[in-house]
Amino acid sequence: MPALIFCLLLVFAALLPAAYGQEGAVDAPKASPIAEALDPLLEARLFSSASVGIQVVDVDSGEEVWSHQPDVALVPASVTKVLTAAVALRTLGSGFRFQTDVLGGGEISPEGVLQGNLYVLGGGDPTLVVEDIWKIQRDLGTLGIVEIDGSLVFDDTGYSDNGLIPGWNKGVDEANGPAYFAPLGALSVNQNTTCLVIGPAAEAGLPARVDLETPSAAVEIINQTTTGSARSRAWLKVEREVSKDGLSVAFTVSGNVPLGAESSRVYRSIADPTAHFISVFERMLKDRGVKWKGKAVRGTVPSDAVLLVRHRSDALNSVLSVMNKQSSNIVAEQVLKTVGGASSRAPGSTTSGIEVMAGYLESLGVPRGEFNLVNGSGLSRDILMRPSHLTAVLVDLYHDKRVGPEFQASLAVAGVDGTLRRRLGSGDAAMMRGKTGSLNSVFCLAGYIHAGDGRTYAFAFLVNGFSGSTSPVRALQDRFTEALLALPPRSGETAP
Repeated sequence: MPALIFCLLLVFAALLPAAYGQEGAVDAPKASPIAEALDPLLEARLFSSASVGIQVVDVDSGEEVWSHQPDVALVPASVTKVLTAAVALRTLGSGFRFQTDVLGGGEISPEGVLQGNLYVLGGGDPTLVVEDIWKIQRDLGTLGIVEIDGSLVFDDTGYSDNGLIPGWNKGVDEANGPAYFAPLGALSVNQNTTCLVIGPAAEAGLPARVDLETPSAAVEIINQTTTGSARSRAWLKVEREVSKDGLSVAFTVSGNVPLGAESSRVYRSIADPTAHFISVFERMLKDRGVKWKGKAVRGTVPSDAVLLVRHRSDALNSVLSVMNKQSSNIVAEQVLKTVGGASSRAPGSTTSGIEVMAGYLESLGVPRGEFNLVNGSGLSRDILMRPSHLTAVLVDLYHDKRVGPEFQASLAVAGVDGTLRRRLGSGDAAMMRGKTGSLNSVFCLAGYIHAGDGRTYAFAFLVNGFSGSTSPVRALQDRFTEALLALPPRSGETAP
């Protein structure tokens, strides 16, 4: 028996090299091409100095193929708009259009007098501009209206919570009114911003020219500028002060504009969307020579008012392209309010819109306790989402035959347009579509990559808490994209 055991041991020892390798060590499982491509990124200092969450998912199988802390909750910034676009398309449909209606409170006489009030009903169109108001009034003219025997009544009750974007309480922005922090309203024009056009006078020593691109009684200009010599140093300072009643805003412009310099444009938010809309509409109506007997006031449209003119926005898929490619906060917020109104059959609100967003995430298997939503634009440090939440949305929309193509088309194309137009420089850059998001110490990216192995991947790459410039974060995200674009074709497949 001992001899038999000894022989068996010899046989087992002879088989060891085949099972364990010539050196007697167990062969490590061979890394996947994706792991080989992306694992080296983990050596970057950013992974130890900041909070980073990444997930890459094969859209066809729905399986994760690579990740780093995919279930850590992070601030997504404007990548939140991915979720906003998803619920908008699913709730409203890609063909939805915002409407701004003008109605009459009586008959139009043969002499062109509207017998009653003229009503303007806001539908929350975030893309309506002053040229659209011109067209609305031109259409009124084709009806023969030259006089209104009543008042101009403006109805902004389509939203129940007009005002500033919730969740962003940065004092300097509340004071300065940057364009990305414009107030929200069911009656909006020019994205609730005003444009100050500043240029030199004809002679040095005179005040520089400061004009409003769109005149409005709700905006006052206090010009303290000078026109300097052609060789003088250019500088400008714009101070903003909202009136005590919150309806108008005054801009004090100081500085020096060199003689012969080109005009510059400064965009700032107005104070009250409805007051601004009323003033713009009223002034343009006067310029057309239309008279009215009453006042320009806020109110509601009676049920018996007759539709005179209806202005419709571009289809939602086009509106979402503006939202995602340009990362427009006001578009995102008013789209979300409209989603909430359509879902609740009540005036739109951020709260009702967030409820739709939360319900959608739940339908994807995401428990409510894993995320925190505040608004639709991502302009808040209180919003928390996981990379895995975002990839779940991206995978779901990729397979949605009803609105998936419109969703993908709304995203910026790397190296081509939107906020990704300057990202990556190779000819393959356009194989990545995505949504960026940034705040101080926050830099995020999510979207789709049509990789070199012939597969399409949904990804989310969120970075929080870094210090200094965004350049190292941007460079790492670009390396991540380039590594996936450079994957070798799989057997039997060719690179896209």
